[in-house]
Amino acid sequence: MRLLSALFCLLSLFAFIDGDCIAQDPSPEVQIIPLNSGVVASFRGLAVRNEQEAWVTGSDGTVIRTTDAGGTWERVAVPDSEGLDFRDVEVLADGTVILMSVGKDTESRILRSSDDGATWKQVLVNQDPDGFFDGMAFDEERKTGLLFGDPVGGRMALFRTLDGGVTWQPIPDQQRPALKTGEYGFAASGTGIEVSGSDVWIATGGAVSRVLHSTDGGETWVAKTTPLRSGNESSGIFSLAVPDSRTVVVVGGDYKRPDETRNNVARSVDGGETWNAATSVRMPHKACIRSLGKQRLLVCGRTGVALSSDAGQTWKTISTEGYYVCAIDLDSETGFLAGAEGRVARIQWGSPTPK
Repeated sequence: MRLLSALFCLLSLFAFIDGDCIAQDPSPEVQIIPLNSGVVASFRGLAVRNEQEAWVTGSDGTVIRTTDAGGTWERVAVPDSEGLDFRDVEVLADGTVILMSVGKDTESRILRSSDDGATWKQVLVNQDPDGFFDGMAFDEERKTGLLFGDPVGGRMALFRTLDGGVTWQPIPDQQRPALKTGEYGFAASGTGIEVSGSDVWIATGGAVSRVLHSTDGGETWVAKTTPLRSGNESSGIFSLAVPDSRTVVVVGGDYKRPDETRNNVARSVDGGETWNAATSVRMPHKACIRSLGKQRLLVCGRTGVALSSDAGQTWKTISTEGYYVCAIDLDSETGFLAGAEGRVARIQWGSPTPK
């Protein structure tokens, strides 16, 4: 029966993965176009300003930028960044660029440029020995932003900016959510946090996979346990997406066992109150999930790229190339992917239904 099932999968243009089938789309609605970045680095940070401009960041202080839709890339110099690992980058509406580096002690930093990277100002440096930045996100107005990090004193580290990243203030201890022993965030792609108005969503992993939700900009928090894989230091939620006010989808797995395909996707359809594993989905570890608008979601990781057209209930593998991070510009229906060894690609798709 197992052989017959495998043959059926092949004949039906399906991929046989860990004894289960994941749909392979012979003509996917999303196109992935490989590009030449011109550098060799491990990329984890990615921000798209519009269909022409994108910023990619990664290991050893690497920052590159395109202003011609990925046709060419220029390397952006960041002073005193040798050895830093830039795991997140945000581009604000006015073009301001915010960089986040990760690491213990002062290796976790926030830098800001308001002149397309010609000059940079260091605006926040971690001072706690236990501190480790994990990700940041800004609201739609691109002025209010939140940064989260590994627990300090048993509570998640949180910083807020109200002026587009010019200044950052720590959220008071009593307002920071308490974490369980061995629970923390992953700085895999900077997408373990999402901010939408006064709603803030943050994903965790390690000992337990939870989603922390605030409806008042980070003043108070409610934590909900998800069925996503957890229980050791390499497993948990790596990324989340909130395509609408009721739907939240999380992805991850165990990065040390990336080919394990069970319990790596979970969904909530009631605003994060309850969670259900996507039991019919057998998806290997993924590091990033982003919304393409409407019901469409894109995930990527070292195990490839997959697309969902029904808010995460079913998935189609559209590429087996490994990418660590993706970022989207919904207005132009384009985006980018980035990963190891300087790999970058452009994403483009059509609009069969209104967003």
